[in-house]
Amino acid sequence: MKKASLFLITSAVVLMAGAGQVMAQAAAPAAAAATPPAPPTFGAAVPGQCVLDEQTAMSNSSMGKAASDRLVQLKGVVDSELGAEGKAIEDEYKALTASQKTSSATAAGKTAWEAKAQDWEGKRQKFQAKVQQRNQEMQYTQQEVMQAIFQKMIPQINAVVTAKGCATVLSADSLLHYDMTANTNGQPTQTSFLYANPAMNITTDVVNKMNATGETLPSFDRVKLDQPAAGAAPTK
Repeated sequence: MKKASLFLITSAVVLMAGAGQVMAQAAAPAAAAATPPAPPTFGAAVPGQCVLDEQTAMSNSSMGKAASDRLVQLKGVVDSELGAEGKAIEDEYKALTASQKTSSATAAGKTAWEAKAQDWEGKRQKFQAKVQQRNQEMQYTQQEVMQAIFQKMIPQINAVVTAKGCATVLSADSLLHYDMTANTNGQPTQTSFLYANPAMNITTDVVNKMNATGETLPSFDRVKLDQPAAGAAPTK
C-alpha cells in the first residue's frame, strides 16, 4: 500500500520500517490504461490480531496534516533562500564567462580575471555546502516532527488496542501490499490494498481517536545545523 507521508524532500526516511516487508507492484504501461484488479476475498478476521499503518495514521490525522503544512512552509523559505543565492551565483558565472576573452587580452587582465574566477569558485563551494546543510536540516526537522507525532499517538493506539481487545498488533509495513498506478484519461490513478482482512485494520480508529482529543503539536521551526560556539548547544 502506498504510504501517505510527511516527508517533502529528496530522501524519505521511514520512522518505523518493518523487517521482511514484501511489496507486490505492477507498473501500468505508459501508452495504455490498465484495469486494476479488485482486492481478494479475505478469510475470516483472526480474533485478537490487529493491523496498524502507523505512517498513514500519523499523516491522516489533523495533527499530521498541520505538521505537513508547516513543513511545506519551512521548505518554501529554504527554497526562496537557496533560489536567490543560486541565481546570483549563476549570473556571476555568466558574467565571468562572457568577460574571459576580453579580460585575457593582457597579462594583467588575465590575472585579474583568474582572481575573480577563483573567488567565484569559493562562493560556489560555500553555496553547495549550504544546499547540503539545508537538506539535512529539513530531514532532521521532519524526523523530529514524525517522532513527536508518534509519541502523541501512542496513548491513542493503546486506547484503541484495549477497546478492540487486540492480542497482537502487526505493522502494515510487515505485510504484503499491492500498489498500482494507472493512466486513466490522462490522469494517474492509484490502486492499493493490504493483504489482510480490513476488519483487522485499526488505522482509521487510531486517526479518529487522535482527532477526538483535539490535541495539537507545539509550533516548530527548522532545525539549525550551523556550528555552535565551543561548549554551546546546537541551535534549533
